[in-house]
Amino acid sequence: MEKPPVEMTLAELVTCCNQEMARYRRKEPSNDQYSLEILRRAVVNQDEQAWLVLQRLFSDNIRLWMGRHPNREAALRHESEQSYIDDTFRRFWQAVSDQKLRFSTLGGALSYLHLCLNCAIMDTLRAFSRSHIEPLPDYGQGGHEEPFVEDRYHENELWEIIKTILPGEKEQRVAYLHFHCNLKPREIIHYCPGEFSGEDEIYRLKRNIMERILRNSDKIRWRMSYNER
Repeated sequence: MEKPPVEMTLAELVTCCNQEMARYRRKEPSNDQYSLEILRRAVVNQDEQAWLVLQRLFSDNIRLWMGRHPNREAALRHESEQSYIDDTFRRFWQAVSDQKLRFSTLGGALSYLHLCLNCAIMDTLRAFSRSHIEPLPDYGQGGHEEPFVEDRYHENELWEIIKTILPGEKEQRVAYLHFHCNLKPREIIHYCPGEFSGEDEIYRLKRNIMERILRNSDKIRWRMSYNER
């Protein structure tokens, strides 16, 4: 009888995970508990070897997504493919660590990893667009602009300050995905299935976030100026 994933060695998990990942890519029924156990050990147990294994297992997925991305050529003019892969894992690690994200399916984990790649590409293109005064390629966005806090929002210092004025995990999630990753409500629903009841909830949370930011604008400016001293 096969041992449950929690009792397997990392090497045993990798063997099973490779087999199941191959089935997953062929869209065949697969058991995602092996990869989720590796992810649990990497994030919850802070197991460095498990994290390195996870990167090896998922790197091919990122390369595949990168190859299909509509802004691939523009993105690769600024950074190498490996740089985007590294940045994707950095963002994924930061999200699962800071926001205490837990995934119940392999599809959910891969969907969020895909989101992190999109954010890495979009941020790079946005940064070079500003510095070279070039138009930013549009990644499937609508014609009108959504409310935006400010260009510096994605900087860690400001994000840490804003997190202190947002009361719950959902507000922080929406703030990160909308203002930092520049995702529309429908895209947030797509990349985070089951987390929100629908687009109406996203819009309601966005309104709450904006109201809190406006009410605390003096506090935010003071904290920013204090930290710059």
